[in-house]
Amino acid sequence: MEWFRFSHLRRDQPAPAFRLPSAQGTVVAPSDYQGRRNLVLLLLPDLECPACRAALRNFSAHREEYEEQAAQVLVILTGPDAEAALGETKDWPFPVLADPGGAVRQAYTALLPVPVGEEPLVFVLDRYRGPQVALAGRDLDDPSLHREILKWLTFFEIQCPECGAPEWPVEA
Repeated sequence: MEWFRFSHLRRDQPAPAFRLPSAQGTVVAPSDYQGRRNLVLLLLPDLECPACRAALRNFSAHREEYEEQAAQVLVILTGPDAEAALGETKDWPFPVLADPGGAVRQAYTALLPVPVGEEPLVFVLDRYRGPQVALAGRDLDDPSLHREILKWLTFFEIQCPECGAPEWPVEA
């Protein structure tokens, strides 16, 4: 797994905005959560690859932990079959969005310091849409992935005491 941490200059600028259709029939945008929730964006090229399906299952299994950290997972399917695939995703516990033209993926990959292929991507945004960290790679079924993301989310809350976490958490 290769994590990219954004510079303070990049973090101070909001991540690219978008409005995409969801499997539930609504339109979802990052601004819907601004000021209230950190965002974990999971960009998947399709649902055909076993790694992408495994990623959905893993993120679903950790849903409660993300909610405890005031985070919302948004899954963005890219590619020409994205809208057709939405019908298969209505039962997932988080919004699954369609980006058939790949414009959102292109906007977010432009934030990365190196070019990436069509592999799955994870972007973690703070509650003000500031891009904090990103991950490129196919290791989305790695158990350490969620521990890393949850550590980042805890760190965001500590940096912003008025947002909900006034002191350092105690290690169990």
